[in-house]
Amino acid sequence: MVEKTTSAAGMARVLAGIAALGGAMALSACTASTPSAPIQTLPDRPVVGAPPAPATLAVELADRGYTPAFLEGEPDLVRVALLLPFSASSAAARNEAAQLLRAAELAVFERAGSNLVLLPKDTGGTPETARRAAESAISDGAELIIGPLFQQAVAAAGDVARDAGIPLLSLSSSSAVAGEGVYQLSFPPDEEVRRVTEYVGAMGATRFAFIGPASAYGQVTQAAYAQTIEDMLGEFPMSESVSVWQSAGEGAEPYQVDRTFNTGLVTSQFYDGGVSAMTEAAARLASYGVEELDPAQAATMSGANWTPSPGSPFQVVLLPEGGDQLRMLAPVLLYQDIDPLLVKFIGTGQWLDNSLVREPALSNGWFAGPDPEARSRFEEVYARYYGAEPSRLAGLGYDAASLAALLADGGYGPDRLGAPDGFMGVDGLFRFRADGTIERGLAVYTIRGGGFRVLDPAPQRFGPPELGDDVDLGAPVNEPAF
Repeated sequence: MVEKTTSAAGMARVLAGIAALGGAMALSACTASTPSAPIQTLPDRPVVGAPPAPATLAVELADRGYTPAFLEGEPDLVRVALLLPFSASSAAARNEAAQLLRAAELAVFERAGSNLVLLPKDTGGTPETARRAAESAISDGAELIIGPLFQQAVAAAGDVARDAGIPLLSLSSSSAVAGEGVYQLSFPPDEEVRRVTEYVGAMGATRFAFIGPASAYGQVTQAAYAQTIEDMLGEFPMSESVSVWQSAGEGAEPYQVDRTFNTGLVTSQFYDGGVSAMTEAAARLASYGVEELDPAQAATMSGANWTPSPGSPFQVVLLPEGGDQLRMLAPVLLYQDIDPLLVKFIGTGQWLDNSLVREPALSNGWFAGPDPEARSRFEEVYARYYGAEPSRLAGLGYDAASLAALLADGGYGPDRLGAPDGFMGVDGLFRFRADGTIERGLAVYTIRGGGFRVLDPAPQRFGPPELGDDVDLGAPVNEPAF
């Protein structure tokens, strides 16, 4: 158990750093016009001693009981359970669990009042263990459950939470387990796909293609892509007739011809395997039609000044990969004469990886991801306190615990968790839909000059953002006093 005491030398260094950053890290309720009142940022009483070291086995913490000795008799205690795979067989899962716990501890010490108690519970590595962890949390009086991390564990724990009427903030990226009191606090790929697809659609693109893995992730991203395109253009296939310039050969003047193209999602190609399977899928994609680019015309173009080509059978292609897989896939498309000067390469948040910025085939590609400024503030404070950089998912632990602190006094009912104006977290704006899935305010990035640049900033309020709005990413939603 993480016991919340009151403020002191043990937290002085981290609180001093947090104070310097102000409320830009604060997860707070938003309104459509003006920010809500700042949430409580410090304990009511000074902390005695240093905070406990981050736990590696939450079961040991839970065995201490759910009421700290110094809080015996304290009225209105709010107990929040944190279900994570601390003893999973995978070292990566154990490490992720430890980082999520550290981030949640940081949020409790920064954001919560003296009556909030965090109850870590070990989900192990099986759905049954997760189920028992949820049952233990509820028997300990948890009013809110954060976690688990993996889809099957969420499904098992979610059943227990629903039966008990206890809301659960899932950390899984799967939306299949959301609903009926289970809320998805994660980074679902369909949100990233929708954001970047709508952005490129606003540039005038009407013909889209897909190439991706024949995995659950590939299927989810393809379905989100197809749905977004249908929402923008209507049901497909449809067709449009355009006049395009046709080369007549060396020394001859080009001439115009009328061509008819299908619009919408014109083709989807899946692969199951490495570079050989990718090459075959890319060849199938290219067989749909590749526009030839005149060398003189190419000399005047760059991916930075891209506009949809009227003569290309598909103008945009989604590549939902990351890391080594993406470094293999993108050059394969170039090998098949799919030219990024004509066809815009777009992707998901997996592209936000420094190892990809030097890949020439991805230069000037577009993808959607979290607000970079809000994230950098969290990373700075986490590293200052724990002496290490947080993982990509650690911010979810901070946001979940901050949300628990924000709503602690009024409870965790669906009217409060489902606030239509949403919340501002360390990865930007988010809110929960009525079905429990998450909607995130994401930025659109490009890869350019060996780094990432923001093309379209993440929104600071929910509502239809104007393309190219100039939003000050450094402006905090709230400026609490320290």
